[in-house]
Amino acid sequence: MNLTSDTLLDAMIALTVISVALTVWLWPRLAGRGLLWILARLGMILMSQVSLVLVVALMVNSYGDFYPTWQDLVGGGGNQQVAFGQTSGGAGTAVNGVIGGKLLVPVPGGADSVKDMPKGPADQVGQLSEVRLYGKSSHLDALAYVYLPAQYFQPAYAHTAFPVITAYPGYPGWVQQLVQRMSLPEQVASMEMQGKMQPTILVLVSENVVAPRDTDCVNVVKGPQVDTFMSTDYAAAIRSGLRVTDDPRGWGLTGYSEGGTCALELAMRHPDLFGVVGDMGGDYSDLEDGESGNLFGPKGSQSRAELMQQYNIAWRLAHLPVPSIQVLVATTEKESDYKATQAFLQEVRAPMTATPMFLKVGGHNFGTWTQERDPELVWMSQHMAPPVAVTTPTPPPTRTPPAKGATQGPAKGAGTATRGALADGPETDPRR
Repeated sequence: MNLTSDTLLDAMIALTVISVALTVWLWPRLAGRGLLWILARLGMILMSQVSLVLVVALMVNSYGDFYPTWQDLVGGGGNQQVAFGQTSGGAGTAVNGVIGGKLLVPVPGGADSVKDMPKGPADQVGQLSEVRLYGKSSHLDALAYVYLPAQYFQPAYAHTAFPVITAYPGYPGWVQQLVQRMSLPEQVASMEMQGKMQPTILVLVSENVVAPRDTDCVNVVKGPQVDTFMSTDYAAAIRSGLRVTDDPRGWGLTGYSEGGTCALELAMRHPDLFGVVGDMGGDYSDLEDGESGNLFGPKGSQSRAELMQQYNIAWRLAHLPVPSIQVLVATTEKESDYKATQAFLQEVRAPMTATPMFLKVGGHNFGTWTQERDPELVWMSQHMAPPVAVTTPTPPPTRTPPAKGATQGPAKGAGTATRGALADGPETDPRR
């Protein structure tokens, strides 16, 4: 019997009711004096309290799918063989320079607290930095971690644009969980140095930019424009400060729980920006609840109905042109989203492709996501566009000097700096 079984929950509720009833009925009969009578009364109280706590624990576990089976609870299943299912759809010396822009501002010393990164020169082990990203259109901002691979600092790659993987946590969650619980920076650094992944920039950022509100990564009607920040604003910020490819196939999104939901939905809504997705335990719809509040406008209005359709994955697949993106969906056969994942795989059609990665056991927890992490990163790296050489701009033609007395403004593009490594600087808000 699984830990998320309704039968188990019903049995525990019945046991709790019986234990409380017995306590009330037997209490007068256990009113004697002496140590044995006191222990008997304490035993009755303890039995009632423990059964009540177990009911609450089972209800929370069933809601979150944290530990679907007894094996998950005791830590079993940690060495599962990961296999991908059938795909649906489809037919030296550091480089000098400065990286940074108005929309990506380094935070001096922000990543010093991360202790498990490889030690050594940046051109050998890469570099982890903390930055703040600013949204020019949404007027939102977020703290982020950026890992630059060792090749980013090597002379041979001085004029190379790199692919970038962006990772999101769940809700409620923060970017530090990707560092502390998922160990993504050190794991990506290790896998790239071992040749399991191509040289790739890793960006860790939370989609919960207006926490504690849960926005489901949508543009809230008369509220924060989170969709805009996580898509066009985000891409503009990254491009303003890093050497990244312009090819959408070189931009990957991944996340666990709601972070996986946002990764999939953002790529489907913005295939011109993001081409590869790794979704670990995400849902397939946006729901309003106490944490989100009203996201889509007045209830019963036509605009609300139309907006909810735009944010519905199944509706988009059925009624809009299918985006040309590649998706990996990971879950377990014990999680509540397993059937929804199977339904999603049936709905996918060309040119979009979706590959399943199912574990036999596991729940909606960090233990499962950690098992899925490495094969997911390898899959994403294999499906993403590789680093590409950046064409050096040709110098402008020689211009005839202006006539005497005429004025001439600054040349277009003057003052643009060559970008190389993250530079420390004051953290200012460029949107002002």
